[in-house]
Amino acid sequence: MNVLGLMQLVDSAPAVGGYADCFQVHVLARRGLLHSEEQILQLLDASLQSSIGPSDGVAVGWAFKAARQGDLADLPELASRLSGPDVPADIRMASLEMGTHLWEVSRHWDWAQAMHGQVEDLAASTHLHHAMVFGTLVSETTAQEVRAIALCLFSAAKAIIRAAVAAIPLDETVVLKLLSRLQPEISELAYQYAACRPESIHAIASTEVVRAVAQKW
Repeated sequence: MNVLGLMQLVDSAPAVGGYADCFQVHVLARRGLLHSEEQILQLLDASLQSSIGPSDGVAVGWAFKAARQGDLADLPELASRLSGPDVPADIRMASLEMGTHLWEVSRHWDWAQAMHGQVEDLAASTHLHHAMVFGTLVSETTAQEVRAIALCLFSAAKAIIRAAVAAIPLDETVVLKLLSRLQPEISELAYQYAACRPESIHAIASTEVVRAVAQKW
């Protein structure tokens, strides 16, 4: 296991933008709607279950398997599904933003150079969705698909929690506390998505997720 690689991937989300902006974390906090730990967990639960999981969770597993098997020919089709009508525009744009960011950041990681060498030409002509980039890179750090999917979901959750804690604001210790509470759900979702095929990739628009959650507050 490449522990350094795992740590770098988990911390690879951009400081601003990505899913944190997609799910309106700063807007909700500024309006005083998002102000507690429980609300952050409710927003994360809905986001992971309805949007991030069914899209990134499924896709990262397939990108991981393609990379581990040394057969990257299916990656353009995977990118096409992530860019297709079953994934709303807001989720697509956040995914592309994070995928491009991760690809550029990982150029400086020694352990990722072999994968860059294999995927560079393909990356130049294919949409760099986050799940595709994360899935190929994480294949260099672990041999377990479920762990790879869990790391992707964990990374997304960590970025959203960090943004929420800073925006509300709450004490920084809340980040670790909430991540610990999320681990059982993330593990369960990772096993669930490992059994899914790319045809099942879909997502609910982030605006719909936020609206549904906010109505309960």
